Amino acid sequence: MASQRAEVQGNKSSITPDRLRRGTKNDRIYRILLCDIEGTLTRYRIAKLAQTQQIQVSLLLRDLEKSHLVSGTRVADPKGLLTRWSRLNIKYQSQSYMLPTVMEALKKTDLEYGLTTYRAESMVNGYLFPSRTELYIRADEFDDWHALLVKEGALVGGGNVRLRWYDDQVFYNSFSVDGYRIVTIPQLIVDLLREGSSAVEAADLMMEKYVDLLRLNRLHSNQRVQPPGVNPQ
Repeated sequence: MASQRAEVQGNKSSITPDRLRRGTKNDRIYRILLCDIEGTLTRYRIAKLAQTQQIQVSLLLRDLEKSHLVSGTRVADPKGLLTRWSRLNIKYQSQSYMLPTVMEALKKTDLEYGLTTYRAESMVNGYLFPSRTELYIRADEFDDWHALLVKEGALVGGGNVRLRWYDDQVFYNSFSVDGYRIVTIPQLIVDLLREGSSAVEAADLMMEKYVDLLRLNRLHSNQRVQPPGVNPQ
């Protein structure tokens, strides 16, 4: 266990909040656009939420407009934009565990998380069997998560639970279902597209009813996660 623990800590140290991987800010912009497909946000506001320069927002929007995916800040083709986002090369750190009672453990914690892929899809769309429980966590809270899961009896290594971390803005517009926190609908769809196989079929079904799922997302939004230094309007 000690050697496994050292290895996990080594993984964590390779990413910090002030060392964003290349493409992460565009990742944020895609997420923000797809949470507000009506285009009610200005470019300035998107830049503030993404914590980037307005010129980066403008350049990306210009590129997306050429492909007829957006018009201004309005999303003209949600499915096309989700597919485009899924091709963005984003790398995250992860650690796996075996813990059959993971959902009970989530009920006991106040740590921030956002369920994604199989478990999350089964809760909002009901197409996939929840064979794996994957959740995003904050990069600086891995030690707390490791301690929680081990305390609950988790075995470290391959299993049915995987923690992911790379950018805390992944919690933007997360929402709750039955007391569990789920990443925003567009993030979930993109993660399913990247997963491949039957997960892509589930993503396709979700994209067909994207507007309704986005409405569900907004209705149950946690609305407590804002990028540091950004005040909601």
